[in-house]
Amino acid sequence: MKAVAKLIFLACSLSVAFCAYDFSSYPFKVTLNTAENGGLYELYWKFDNAKETISFAVRVNATGWVGLGLSPNGQMPNSDVVIGWVTDGGETVFHDRFAGGREPPTIDEQQDWMLKGGEEENGFTILEFSRKYVTCDEYDLPITTETARVIWSFHATTDPASEVLTFADRHSHKGALSLNLLGGLPDAAPDPQDLDYYDITVDATLECVCRYAQIIIPENDTTYWCAAFRLPENIRDQTRYITKFGPVVTEGNEAHVHHLLIYLCEGVNDTHVGNGGECEDGVPEAVSACRSGILVAAWAVGGEVFVYPDNVAYPFGGEGFTQYVLMELHYDNPAMISGTVDSSGMRMYYTSTAREYDAGILTFGHDITPDQIIPPNAKSFTTTAILTGECTEAILPEDGIRVFGNFLHTHVVGHGLTVQHFRKNPECDVYEELEPIDRNLQYDFNYQQITHLKREVVIKPGDVVQLKCFYGTEGVDGVTLGGLSTRNEMCFTFLVYYPAVDFQIAISRIESSALRDYLKSLPSGDQIVNGTEIDYSKLNTVDWDVDKFQETVDESMQGAFCRGEGNAIYRVTKFPEIGCPYIAPDQCTTEATEDGVVLRASVALLLLLSLLAATLG
Repeated sequence: MKAVAKLIFLACSLSVAFCAYDFSSYPFKVTLNTAENGGLYELYWKFDNAKETISFAVRVNATGWVGLGLSPNGQMPNSDVVIGWVTDGGETVFHDRFAGGREPPTIDEQQDWMLKGGEEENGFTILEFSRKYVTCDEYDLPITTETARVIWSFHATTDPASEVLTFADRHSHKGALSLNLLGGLPDAAPDPQDLDYYDITVDATLECVCRYAQIIIPENDTTYWCAAFRLPENIRDQTRYITKFGPVVTEGNEAHVHHLLIYLCEGVNDTHVGNGGECEDGVPEAVSACRSGILVAAWAVGGEVFVYPDNVAYPFGGEGFTQYVLMELHYDNPAMISGTVDSSGMRMYYTSTAREYDAGILTFGHDITPDQIIPPNAKSFTTTAILTGECTEAILPEDGIRVFGNFLHTHVVGHGLTVQHFRKNPECDVYEELEPIDRNLQYDFNYQQITHLKREVVIKPGDVVQLKCFYGTEGVDGVTLGGLSTRNEMCFTFLVYYPAVDFQIAISRIESSALRDYLKSLPSGDQIVNGTEIDYSKLNTVDWDVDKFQETVDESMQGAFCRGEGNAIYRVTKFPEIGCPYIAPDQCTTEATEDGVVLRASVALLLLLSLLAATLG
């Protein structure tokens, strides 16, 4: 033991930075800048939902100042930043700052970002710091489960002349990146010893039936490529349990591979394997039909590996289980580049050991149809999908299901989504609105991933769930219609839950007759609607009253469909009227105590009454 201790002491003496800063306690890491782009900048973080605190560490190949911050939109104005550096004397200078505009950030009077340590060693500056999710400082941005716009900067060689920054202290490098800072699993268990994986990819080696030869990305704006795969023999013969999954994207093709979906595929056989092609017309109908099957894994551009909680896994394979899966791979190629070879796909990690609960994934959203119409030049327009109480009553078990993860999805004009939750309450004239299951009003099309919810949410039989998708089309010429292309729109969410039940899909849309009636009422309505047919090409001639059309969509009858537990339920319904809307607590007007919650306003009132009593007395 003494020999080991001497070796550890020697190692620490030779590399103080490594020993002083053990980054292994940080489960999350991203590279903000590479050495090839002028200097390595690594960001590490961890968070504690119980204490509502988040801790960061940055490691930057620079001997000058280092900055990190949160921005409303990826730009400097109105951003919440920290800047720190290590002086020649070894002192760490660190401040919580804010930027009101495109100017050097000012030191915040309320210092909420707390320095834990700093060091400069071997050309690298390392800083560790933390803060509360919500600080109640008007110059700080809250850290939530929504997508954060993280900004970063540094000067490669020079520290500021003083704590008061000037334009002379301008950065040498800067950038911005969207991140779900609170979207990971903060306490993920270590990988089990028997963890293995297999790839569902397009791959030239053809080592197993889960791989295809390389394909050349078509010279099309958008391609949905589908293929059926037969599971490997070791999975067909024995049930395995998926504990995590993530993308395998061919290096250099990151800009083209938009999303990956893996479905269970019934109704196919070996003759369908090896015949990949465009999902609509390039594969047999039996293969294309699997896109309405049970979703196993979902990833989209910007996402990371999704890890199941240690008591949940997705059962896969074994006797009686389907032997085939479908991979849907969405290629985005707006520049019509030719000759790009791809072998991307999904990596599925599994174990042979069952966990306490089996997981399921519910696909829920608006039907993919051009009847989803988003007018041009709308600052905000909302599409809503409904999962009816009749569906949850018929399909869910008595104790309900527990949702622990979610994947929100729109295309490029989408800027926010929220999953609302309603429950019957006689005191509320039928429905009470509960806390949203998920919400991301800072949605970034280029950064999508399955995220873990901050808390598990129980959906009970009879509950109603609504998905609202918010779009902005200012500067967009012409209407945006629902469809598969990224130039069209979608409104979907994939709820990850346990225990698994036979609940595959829930979709809704405005009743076609209601949409036709509105379009016929327009001045050019006779040219747009002919009997039961809509000429969507004529919609660009409409002078849209966005508010009026929004009101029509929201108040019209909706056709809602769901399938599960042997039921296929279709209802024509309206969005529910909510007697008791959800009001989010204001964390900055309350403070928690061991005895409960004390309103600061009440405390202030008591103090005022005490002063009055003292004065009068």
